[in-house]
Amino acid sequence: MPMDGADTSPPAGHTVVEARDGDGRLLSCATIGPDGVPDGAFVAYAPDGAVLMRLVYKAGVPDGPSTIYRDGRPQTEMSYANGALDGAMRGYDPAGRLLTVVRWAAGRRNGLMECFTVDGTPLMTAEYKNDRLDGLVMEYRADGTLRRQASYKADLLDGETVEFHPGGQPAERTVYQSGVAVEGPERFDDPDAPGKKGLLARLMGK
Repeated sequence: MPMDGADTSPPAGHTVVEARDGDGRLLSCATIGPDGVPDGAFVAYAPDGAVLMRLVYKAGVPDGPSTIYRDGRPQTEMSYANGALDGAMRGYDPAGRLLTVVRWAAGRRNGLMECFTVDGTPLMTAEYKNDRLDGLVMEYRADGTLRRQASYKADLLDGETVEFHPGGQPAERTVYQSGVAVEGPERFDDPDAPGKKGLLARLMGK
């Protein structure tokens, strides 16, 4: 019986195999199918009995939800399909706050990746296609304001890249094609810098 009390009663034809250290402490518990390969729940434990990892196997390969724990809290949550990462992978800090979300399909990053500060403020978003950057990458300052926006295709800068001043106005603009700059960089003064007229004043002609 696992130390966390989880029910691991095996299906018909399956057995539960336990691994223990020299002192008899449970290290892992695996469900084994009739053909001798993992087929069902697998749980790994720390020497103090805390759960380190939960994983589901099907016919010898990971298939289903999986969680890695740290000090009793989820550190990483993920999902597998036919042995490959598939679905959203979430990473947490020691206090359980969400830091990253990476989306997978058939073992490759596909879709939006997101990174956050501990208070939930976005730090970066990036679009992936078949494990390559493909789409917009947005980088933010700690206060949530946009610092940089870039366009990628097949891991190469392709399209407009813009750096922003803290107030949100463009600071530098460059256009790329297949990783090569074809226009710019074009730089812009910060209208909110000391001595510069504010946007409202400029619009009012003052």
